[in-house]
Amino acid sequence: MPRGVKVNRFHLHKSVVSVLFMLVNAFLWFYLISNVLIDFSEEYELNRMVLFSLHSFGAIIGEVAALPLSKFHYKTLIFWTLLGAFASLLPLLHLSSLYIQIICFIWGFSFGLGLPLCLSYFARKTTFENRGRLSGAIFLLSFFGTSLFVNLSYMLKTSPLLFLFLCLWRLSGILPLVFIMGEQKIFKKNVVTSKGPPAMYTGVLYLYFTPWLIFNIVDGLEGTLLRDFVKAAFPGHYATLQTLYSILLAIWAILGGFLCDLIGRKPSTILGFTAMGIAYAIISMVPKVLFAWFFFYICDSVSWGLLITIFIPLIWGDLSRKDLEEKCYLIGTIPFFLSAIVQNFFADYMKFLSEANAFSLAALFLFLAIVPLLFAPETLPERVLKERDLRSYIERAKRVREKFTKG
Repeated sequence: MPRGVKVNRFHLHKSVVSVLFMLVNAFLWFYLISNVLIDFSEEYELNRMVLFSLHSFGAIIGEVAALPLSKFHYKTLIFWTLLGAFASLLPLLHLSSLYIQIICFIWGFSFGLGLPLCLSYFARKTTFENRGRLSGAIFLLSFFGTSLFVNLSYMLKTSPLLFLFLCLWRLSGILPLVFIMGEQKIFKKNVVTSKGPPAMYTGVLYLYFTPWLIFNIVDGLEGTLLRDFVKAAFPGHYATLQTLYSILLAIWAILGGFLCDLIGRKPSTILGFTAMGIAYAIISMVPKVLFAWFFFYICDSVSWGLLITIFIPLIWGDLSRKDLEEKCYLIGTIPFFLSAIVQNFFADYMKFLSEANAFSLAALFLFLAIVPLLFAPETLPERVLKERDLRSYIERAKRVREKFTKG
């Protein structure tokens, strides 16, 4: 019997590491592809927002197309990985304005096709107790990996070597699928269970979905205006602000994951929205003060680090029933891609507003987004919090006893 227990623990460990690598592989590929889209827009003088909106639209279509394939979960994940690797090589065939736009859509589709399935597998292989920190680890590794490889992207620009590298990197995502090959027959039955809250009603899911949607719409509408304003007002400090933001974003992703497991998902989510609301409120009052923008980028990194960790891999796994994970992750990740589409269609209308008014409206909507969260339940089971408090109390009691024993 003890041997059987050891095998199961190793099997769980192998599964968790495998799904973590799959997600890091996919998200790092996604962010590197985003840098390539920027290079395409500059080299071929294309509208950057159009390319990103096509990419995001392709991702949404890919996620929707994946739902009927959920019963072929393992085979779909293999096809997802191979499709991404093949799609990375498409620029080697031909490059023109129309063809680049088609490539952007295909790249988005290649990313979205297996995302809900992979995230649902992540939810099945993690527990309420460790899902937060593992979610943070995904984005910590993805953001740091992007920072390391982005210099390679800048050096190679749109050369064939860059697309070969992207192909090989995406192809390496097949390795964890080889390690979990034995699970393909029990892909949906071999589940790590943890006593937690009962299956949530649809209304509760939308109490979390609505603030996340508002956050992404506000970010999409304000993104171009904010970037152009900072470049014009502080051209010598723009690169420094971006570097600071990138570093803190990765750090706050992992800190946010630990925070979710420590104090709960709901307080961490409210903290993320509050940080962004305060940041917009400050720059709306003093938009031409450099210190205010340093404060904004620090708060922005806190907010995005927390919220992307919570609203991509974490919260939908807590809320969904065991047979509806893919649909919940589909619903939960759509706002993330919707941001670029909103930016493309409505960015021109934002030019009619002054910077101060636009930033003030953003702060207002972000504070209003907190309202649904006040009625949302905590998804981290109360049992977990009580057990953690009890362990902490026992540890303190042991230290006190040892202190008096030594005395």
